[in-house]
Amino acid sequence: MDKLRVLVADNSVFYKKIFSLAVKETGLGSVLHTASSGALALERLGQQSTDVVLLDLHIPDSGGIKTLEAILREHPGIFVAILHPAGNNDAAGCTRAMEIGAVDCILKPPVAEAEKSLSNLKIHLQGFFTQIITMKFTMPPIAKVNTVQTSQISSSKPPEWKAAEAPPKTVDLVVIAASTGGPEALEAVLSRLTADFNRPVLVIQHMPADITRKLAQSLDRKCSLPVLEAEEGMPVKPGQILIAPGGRHMSVHCVSPAGMVIKLDDSGPVNGVKPSADVLFRSIASSCKGLRVAAVILTGMGRDGTAGLKEMKNNCRSYCLVQSERTCTVYGMPKAVVDAGLADTVEDLEVIADHLLRIVPVRSL
Repeated sequence: MDKLRVLVADNSVFYKKIFSLAVKETGLGSVLHTASSGALALERLGQQSTDVVLLDLHIPDSGGIKTLEAILREHPGIFVAILHPAGNNDAAGCTRAMEIGAVDCILKPPVAEAEKSLSNLKIHLQGFFTQIITMKFTMPPIAKVNTVQTSQISSSKPPEWKAAEAPPKTVDLVVIAASTGGPEALEAVLSRLTADFNRPVLVIQHMPADITRKLAQSLDRKCSLPVLEAEEGMPVKPGQILIAPGGRHMSVHCVSPAGMVIKLDDSGPVNGVKPSADVLFRSIASSCKGLRVAAVILTGMGRDGTAGLKEMKNNCRSYCLVQSERTCTVYGMPKAVVDAGLADTVEDLEVIADHLLRIVPVRSL
């Protein structure tokens, strides 16, 4: 199998060296060229076929966001991961990059710790490259990145879909999984849930540590329901949205027929990601058998959530809503669920919240 062809775009000679070494050690990729500015990165992409760009959020010239937009516009088949230093000031930029179509955000280790962090970078990139290789061999190129914004989607229904099960009359829990394009999709769904929505919502969004906290804070300002980043031992309450913290797996443990608590762990990536939807879904299947669950699979790269969803289907009363291809930034995770025969309905993004509101009882305020 040919290795992925990688461009590292960073103004720092040191970080170009570190990421080039990490790419080489994965055994899955090869750095063919580097660039020290956004303009030079675009020039390099025009000269040589490339699969992956590792792009510094603060690259000179146009900056990471504008360079990302240009790459996706001029080279739509390329996968882009954003490189960013630690610090809260970059959370908004990383979130915006994921909304636009970046498939990952990778933390740049401090210079003093970079060589010691090489092993962790290699592991992260191995998971990232594995997802890309899977997509390249299982999806047609045109389905990789859809740059159409949801505001441009008409209100007409997606192609007819034969539901595997009739919509349930009610559910006990809502779980949502998202990756590339997820922040925007999550806002579209969660901001439409009304204040009297009377079920807990657990969210897996593939993002690094620190960024998910900023995402939760941003969504909390835009949603009628409270949105929090989940913490160890936190009770799962009706009418509350909990987002898994970046860099940790989130699961639930049923302490009573009516009560669940959050469990967090620092074990290795699953499906190349951490947090993983499969970890959450499997914990529900094993700890909360018979629970009525609505699972929502939104835009994202890879197959995360498919295996865990199958276990929930076997052990719980699960109903699965999948985002339609035409409203996805990347039709990867939803496609995997559809191909596995686990989707009960396929909906355009703007009507998923309405579907949830029809099957969740309201509470008195």
